[in-house]
Amino acid sequence: MPRFGSGIKFSVYPLLLILILLAWLAVTVYAVFIASKNIDYEIVKADNKVMKTKFAMIAEELSRNRKYIEMSQKTDEQMRQMLGMKGGKHVNRPFEGSEEINFKEMLAKEAKDIDEEQINQYLKDTTELAQARLASFQEIAWFYANQKNISDSTPSIKPATDAVITSGFGYRLSPFGSFIASFHKGLDFAGKPNSRIRVTADGVVRHAGWAQGYGQAVLVDHGFGYSTLYGHLADIKVKAGDVVKRGQFIANMGTTGRSTGVHLHYEVWKDGTPVNPRSYF
Repeated sequence: MPRFGSGIKFSVYPLLLILILLAWLAVTVYAVFIASKNIDYEIVKADNKVMKTKFAMIAEELSRNRKYIEMSQKTDEQMRQMLGMKGGKHVNRPFEGSEEINFKEMLAKEAKDIDEEQINQYLKDTTELAQARLASFQEIAWFYANQKNISDSTPSIKPATDAVITSGFGYRLSPFGSFIASFHKGLDFAGKPNSRIRVTADGVVRHAGWAQGYGQAVLVDHGFGYSTLYGHLADIKVKAGDVVKRGQFIANMGTTGRSTGVHLHYEVWKDGTPVNPRSYF
């Protein structure tokens, strides 16, 4: 009997111990599994929070930039007014695209409740608004540059500052003793021999040398339909092809060609027609 009982104890205790170890192992594995799931959840939750924060910052910056773009409309209008721009292909108008999005309210929603189409439309409209503003400012810049070129190319100073006008623009009696009236295409400036002659606007010299009736002469093409002629010169300082700037010294006053004395004959042409130079002083 004693030996039989000791045999039972020897076979039951190890089995019970194994069962306990297995149970403990199962509980441990389950606990680790649950803990790992919770850790993953917290990591994902933290990542989502970081992503939401980053998105909120981007949304705030986007909203602020859009306001700056819309504010530039006033500057656009003021620049056009100052430059006298009456129209244009890209005349600025209030933006009529999507309405402003309240990103704070949107980010407080669940992901499934966020209107993705609304965000995409907002981004599309903002891009179009920025492109429209850029095109408008480019148009203003082109207009300004063109106006500046026109201004620089328009005769606007006297070609001989120390001389006096002795003959005007229009019909007059011939200065060579004839009683026949002829049309005088420019102005005559009388001055001292070798007085400096200056070009009256930016341009390119098309002729520098002898010209029938004008003696030594300079013809300057200013673009935009303008050209000027300087006749009866004594000493030419430029040559054909030279680029000249308003006020540049181009020759000395003389009496070459068909002339009654030391003077400058000055003409202004607009679109192929001589015009009164007095209108361009």
